[in-house]
Amino acid sequence: MPLWFFLFGRADCGACAARELCTPAKEPRRSVYFHPRAEYEALNAARARMSDPAWKKRYRIRAGVEGTLSQGVRAFGMRRSRYIGLAKTALQQVCTAAAMNVSRIVHWLEGLPRAKTRVTRFAALAPAT
Repeated sequence: MPLWFFLFGRADCGACAARELCTPAKEPRRSVYFHPRAEYEALNAARARMSDPAWKKRYRIRAGVEGTLSQGVRAFGMRRSRYIGLAKTALQQVCTAAAMNVSRIVHWLEGLPRAKTRVTRFAALAPAT
């Protein structure tokens, strides 16, 4: 999949006042890449479909599953199994799932809010709607 890659000159980005808003890179110049036209249009069509209420309703289910998987990997170490063998691995997964449920119940009882979704630096530049 070919990409077009461009590297700005040091004089273009080095003295820019808004550089910190544009990129977190430590280098004094910015690099960007562009997708081919067909891939770019397909990506924009997919993004346009995301504004459909039916798509949002379907995605809510997936978002919940993705959040659960992320919590399991980040907070409970589910990336790798500690044990060898299918039975022990399955037992580890069941115990981890129970621990996740207990953790969620404790947080709910204590009134701790759920974490907010992270926003990329680029998305943070967009004005709030």
